[in-house]
Amino acid sequence: MQRKSGTTFSLGNKDALLVAIAGFLLVQLLSRHGGIGLSPDSIVYLSTARNIHDHGVINDFTNQPMMDFPAFYPIFLSGLMFLTGRDVVAFGPVLDGLLFGLLIWLCGWMMDRFSRPSRWYKWPVLLFILLSPCLLEVYSMIWSETLYLLLSVLFMIGCHRYFERHSTPSLLLIAVIAGLSCVTRYAGISIVMMGGLLMLCDSRLKWGARKIGHLFLFGLVAILFPALNFYRNWRVTGTLTGYREKAIRSLGTNLHDVGSVFCDWLPFFNERYAWAAVIAVLFILLITGIFLIRLLRKKNFFSYDSIGISYFVTYAFFILITASVSRFQQLDSRLLSPLFIPWLWGSTCWIPVVTDRLPSRPRKGWTLALLLAGACFLYGECSAFQFNWSGIKYAGIPGYTEDTWQQSETMGYVKAHKSELERAGPIYSSATDGLWFLAQMQAELMPHMETQEDIDYLMRHDNFVVIWFDDSVNTDLIDVNFIRKYKVLVKEIHFNDGAIYFFSTPTAMPAQPPAPAH
Repeated sequence: MQRKSGTTFSLGNKDALLVAIAGFLLVQLLSRHGGIGLSPDSIVYLSTARNIHDHGVINDFTNQPMMDFPAFYPIFLSGLMFLTGRDVVAFGPVLDGLLFGLLIWLCGWMMDRFSRPSRWYKWPVLLFILLSPCLLEVYSMIWSETLYLLLSVLFMIGCHRYFERHSTPSLLLIAVIAGLSCVTRYAGISIVMMGGLLMLCDSRLKWGARKIGHLFLFGLVAILFPALNFYRNWRVTGTLTGYREKAIRSLGTNLHDVGSVFCDWLPFFNERYAWAAVIAVLFILLITGIFLIRLLRKKNFFSYDSIGISYFVTYAFFILITASVSRFQQLDSRLLSPLFIPWLWGSTCWIPVVTDRLPSRPRKGWTLALLLAGACFLYGECSAFQFNWSGIKYAGIPGYTEDTWQQSETMGYVKAHKSELERAGPIYSSATDGLWFLAQMQAELMPHMETQEDIDYLMRHDNFVVIWFDDSVNTDLIDVNFIRKYKVLVKEIHFNDGAIYFFSTPTAMPAQPPAPAH
């Protein structure tokens, strides 16, 4: 007898529970040496959460309003600080472990309710999720993706409930989840797009006042959350999402970057990027094709697997177009992490269907081929984990909790001579977040090469200090050689991982830039 598909959570998902517990323990293992990972973005979230908790303001470590990121994730962190009485760094490993475990459990619960559920399909996919280098990287850091990925899966579950019942409460539920996703990451607008797309494709809800009303209500509630965030940003900074620049990477380049990430996710193509753009196009066409076929056939279109596939389609097109019109960092595994689970489902959900339709003899060969492919995929993930673990177990997760930063010679000098450096003039650095976190020092970020106003402001100082870290080089920022064309280098102190430079205004501008000091 076929199990009924429903949305009430059951306790029968015991196999996924075991994998979820393993996911929690893996995060604790990765955090064992130095604690949870902290990147520059993590410092923004951490400092903003502390400012919300301590002062009731949504300001980052510069004490300026946080605007490049939406506000919900640091608000979420500050709420946990109120509840636990502990700092984010202290509860970070447990928080990320719980979020990762819950994500795995929910994915297992959904796979039990796919249009063609299969235990032998579910178990390896759960292991692929558990050992994914992409997801382990995300859930070992204080990043908003840890919450965003969970919200995206909850939205998929809520969508199934809505498209079964078309009830107003279920509609409001998915609208609220979509709105929270938008104020967790601005990319959450792709979830709103996904909801709207599925509602437009829903032939069971005929065009008329009810369908239009549901679309309007969903959009109104979902957009309310980012609208409030945008309004706050506009009030405090005069911009909606910070100062955004035009894209410098073409659609073709972004396709290649997406394909490079897919190659890294596949053990067969790891670090072989010659055909990366082709790989990206093939996966996008394959999964989009499955989506369109199910739409046209009107069969299993609102199953859990189809809803997961629809998110791959909307997020893939959204991120490619957005990265081609607005300046992004290079599309990497972190930015594409919301695609990993839908990509995995979309690439494999047809396998149980094909297997069941094969005659007995061909099925044996097909099953053997699938076992070999799954073993290769799992072997690739285990190899990647072993490689990453070989460094993490001795030095910690890459970032400001890693030994290279904790034991930095440059940072050690800054801590010991903090007062002296602050008396020497305004301090500029390539790692202002690291100075705030490790040395409790406020500094200005080195000006962007394309921001002449910030460069002019720096040059108006008679004396200032530049603290340079080799591990935080950003080619978009001016460097010491640029400054030496206009200022006199009075003194420099070099370390094994950086340097400190003391500049002053020359009495007369030199005809040529001064020769580099040795």
